[in-house]
Amino acid sequence: METADFIVIGGGIAGASVGYELSRHGKVVVLEMEASAGYHSTGRSAAVMSENYGPALWSRLVTASRAFLETPPDGFTDVPLVTPRGALFLARDGEQAQLRGQADEMLRRGATIEMTTAAEALRICPVVRDSEFVSALYEPDCKDIDTNALLMGYLRALRKNGGTFVLDARVQSLQHAGGTWRASSPRGSFEAPVVVNAAGGWVQEIAELAGLSFRNVVPFRRTAVVFDPPAGRTIQSWPMTFDVAETFYFKPEAGRIMVSPVDMAPSAPCDAQADELEVAVAIDRIHRCTTMEVRAVVHKWGGLRTFAPDHEPVIGRDPEQPGFIWLAGQGGNGVMAGAAAARLAASFALNTSIPADLAALGITAENVSPGRACVVDPDAGAPVVGTLEDFA
Repeated sequence: METADFIVIGGGIAGASVGYELSRHGKVVVLEMEASAGYHSTGRSAAVMSENYGPALWSRLVTASRAFLETPPDGFTDVPLVTPRGALFLARDGEQAQLRGQADEMLRRGATIEMTTAAEALRICPVVRDSEFVSALYEPDCKDIDTNALLMGYLRALRKNGGTFVLDARVQSLQHAGGTWRASSPRGSFEAPVVVNAAGGWVQEIAELAGLSFRNVVPFRRTAVVFDPPAGRTIQSWPMTFDVAETFYFKPEAGRIMVSPVDMAPSAPCDAQADELEVAVAIDRIHRCTTMEVRAVVHKWGGLRTFAPDHEPVIGRDPEQPGFIWLAGQGGNGVMAGAAAARLAASFALNTSIPADLAALGITAENVSPGRACVVDPDAGAPVVGTLEDFA
């Protein structure tokens, strides 16, 4: 039996980042069920830092993560964590007010933006079919994230601070007695007064092992497709390009183009694979919304994205058990917003105040709580997508 101050379940970017934060305050054990860190959602992320992507609270957590990603602590990494990319958001007729609202919110947070017409946006991304869109928002400070460097930096710092990272350690039982949690796995048993549930698509499975009630935070599949760019084009400077309705995004990646149809199909927690129908949808959206032609699919993959009904973070103490901390519902924002989300989760685990910079951005215990109505009570918000029994 190994004892610690904190057990973190999940070895993706969420678990590694909160493990790092907590390792500065006590002994941490991070348990990962796979044979490598970041195997699922973390390793399949589009990996950009955009302050305009995602719902309101997640985008604010991106703003609060920028300083860490741009200027990490000394010794954290030998390579830059971020490199320039830029992001372009395209609005169709009828979506201009939504885009303007996003621009106003970014300006309030001090972000740099440029509003333009879709036709003028061709100088930023020359393959956009401007007849499909009316206006655009350009975010020049959006950056690519080196996900592997970020993840490995967290794990090195965790170990340097005396923490332990255990692979092949799927939690098989999780029991609470006398103020202590006991987690059993194939790699041994571990005890601590606080558990952080950072298990991504498996957060419900962990909560069920802990004997806690169902929380409406469930996984959905997302598909991505890679194809060759138009012959003779120099694509390195093209931005990550989204539509405001979130029906697609694409970006240059390793000399090719990666596109996702931003699909959200309910899924069991699993090693997700690309869906062939969604591959076809992704190709169709490239053909309709750009002047590019997908001649062949070079690569395709699937990944899990976990959402609450309102798509906002699920971070904080479980209402039934305050020693059980949720760090979930990232919905594709986990890499870019992870630094701030980890500090937020750590504040709940340490029973301290929310960090002042996060509070100043409007982050409260209530608006990220796993006890808020739409997460706890299906009748108060969006319907429950499924339960573990449905996935069996």
